[in-house]
Amino acid sequence: MTIPQIFINGKQVSSDKVFKSSFAEDEMFVFESLRSYGGVIFRLEEHLDRLFDSARTIGLELPKTRSEIKKELVSSLSSDPQQGAFLRLGIDRQNSYIVISERKRPGWIYEKGIDLKTVVTRRNFAKAEPTEPKTSAFFNNVLAIIEKSISPHPNPLPQGEGRVREDKMFFDAIFLDSNGYVTEGTIWNIFMAKESKLFTPGCEILNGVTRQFVIECAEKENLATLEVNLTRHDFWNADEAFLTNTSGEIVPIHSLDGRRIGNQIPGRMTKKLMVRFRQELEKELKP
Repeated sequence: MTIPQIFINGKQVSSDKVFKSSFAEDEMFVFESLRSYGGVIFRLEEHLDRLFDSARTIGLELPKTRSEIKKELVSSLSSDPQQGAFLRLGIDRQNSYIVISERKRPGWIYEKGIDLKTVVTRRNFAKAEPTEPKTSAFFNNVLAIIEKSISPHPNPLPQGEGRVREDKMFFDAIFLDSNGYVTEGTIWNIFMAKESKLFTPGCEILNGVTRQFVIECAEKENLATLEVNLTRHDFWNADEAFLTNTSGEIVPIHSLDGRRIGNQIPGRMTKKLMVRFRQELEKELKP
């Protein structure tokens, strides 16, 4: 077998330094975004469950065992002096790749909430391809990110923490499915509250690890969570709403498509869940 020659920025590199799947027509890689707190990776087992499920769905036989991947992730954190990091794990048919970076969300988003835009780009249809796997086939999300980034915000954005709140840009984009129902953000799951009940889309979404953690937190607060079809009308008339993901945890929503959601940011239930999130997180992180 001829060894491929690969160049990065004009310089030849060994083939084990790149994703082989980046150059193959019939291959993809799977990935996970993880977060560590005090040197402990949040819900590592759940992330690995999803990683292996994603690989199985796309027919990818991972080159390493679950135990080997865990060992690499934990070992990689020794290079993180602050013991708090954002980790991106990618695996193709031959290698695993781990990138550690710092991803801090600005404080104002938790106090003032964020503004969202519904994009023309629709979420990948489940009839065409499964929406659950996390793979390198991320084009649907990229289109939405581009679309929201070039769309001017309808209102001036206040300054916060010495910087402008992403002037003339929405914080994130929201997908609708083929029937017009809200699904999720580009890298976020979405929730809304109405009359002391919690609602979240349940179809054509990535079942987020943090999403499930928030549902569990809601149960501990005796809040019912209903997974149902939701329209933008539902969100515009919600008492409150928020996004969830690994790096941002729970982020309250200020508006969707220029319509203010609720009267208080963060809303009563959102604030309660933010507090419960930290309480349950501390319990999970204890050795």
